[in-house]
Amino acid sequence: MAQVSVSDLPIGKLPLTSESGSELVDRFSLIEGGPVYRFQKAIGMALPDRFGVIRRALLTTLITWLPLLILSLIQNRAFGDKVKIPFLYDFGAGLRFLVGLPLLVIAEAVIDPRLNRAVRHFSKSNLVAPSVLPAFEEVIRQTNRLRDHAVIVIPILLLAFLPSINLKQTELLKAGIASWHTIVSPSGESLSWAGRWAGFVSWPLFRILMLRWLWITCLWGFFLRRVSKLDLGCVGTHPDTCGGLGFLAETQLWFGFISFAVSVGIAGTFGNSIAYEGATVSSLKFLMIGFCVITVLVFALPLLVLSPKLAVTKRKSLHLYGTLATFYVQEFDAKWIRGLLPEQEALLGTGDIQSLADLNNSFAVVREMKVMLIDKKVLLGLAIPPVLPLVPLIFLATPADEITKAVFKLLL
Repeated sequence: MAQVSVSDLPIGKLPLTSESGSELVDRFSLIEGGPVYRFQKAIGMALPDRFGVIRRALLTTLITWLPLLILSLIQNRAFGDKVKIPFLYDFGAGLRFLVGLPLLVIAEAVIDPRLNRAVRHFSKSNLVAPSVLPAFEEVIRQTNRLRDHAVIVIPILLLAFLPSINLKQTELLKAGIASWHTIVSPSGESLSWAGRWAGFVSWPLFRILMLRWLWITCLWGFFLRRVSKLDLGCVGTHPDTCGGLGFLAETQLWFGFISFAVSVGIAGTFGNSIAYEGATVSSLKFLMIGFCVITVLVFALPLLVLSPKLAVTKRKSLHLYGTLATFYVQEFDAKWIRGLLPEQEALLGTGDIQSLADLNNSFAVVREMKVMLIDKKVLLGLAIPPVLPLVPLIFLATPADEITKAVFKLLL
């Protein structure tokens, strides 16, 4: 008997599960699809096998960092005073390829399950009612088609390898500075063997992973935008003050894992500038701030697509609860203030006053409902990961007397 895949089943006819009522919803993933994933699966290093992901993270280190070490040792550029920046003293290369790059791989096992949980929550919390489930499934199908499209691989590869076409225009060559990847001679500058491997293999692989995560972030924004157009069961009185969508803000914070991984490499590059090129924290502060701001904006933007839905929910809730409140207070006033209703009951012990207070509280929740999921908590949560790797650099590069003075100013 031929097996039928989930994607072949008609919308609304998927087998029910105990999780969300749809296998398509339960299996949602922005990682498990597309040419890159198929390659990872072929070599046995793909999700949902988390140990396979860890093995792939180690493999990236073997491909990017280890050959650089070996080639630098062969040309006597790994340590010593032959060059100004030996390979083993290069903070940027060490942090980027030993820490940042593996973290970009491991991020798949960290972020993708959280996105899956958020998507299942739509159905489990009845934000997506059974009548809306077929439309919700169609949004997932549309997202999966974009995820699996092979065309996106082309621009990612072009952007990753384009700088390698002319390596002399890349960051690998620093004017007048002899390093593990640069050979300075009277005739000019050229790349060492390790420098060429870095230019054609190590750096492009790092860019591929960064660009892929940028694409996944765009896919997540696309999914949320399409979902926001559905008839969701958002309620203005929800305790999260976000109509029931507050869980998405918590989910978005996990993208900080990516910004942390990238920031590790950036911190290493800044460390090189301070240690070998005479730069200071003051001269680099605008670059640091700019990097952190851009990172926060990139990973916060997907939440903005939900603002129209939140605004409509708040406007409708204010109208509905305002109408309900008008009817209630009119009857309350007629009964207890003007005494127009017959058969007055005892004021002591009546539930009318408590109901009025409850209605007041409900209306206050609607009035305070947010129309944006991006608040101080989200901004701070997304800002901390890219800042963390820069903090040790700032402390190490700042003289002790300046740090002491700054601490005293805060205390006094």
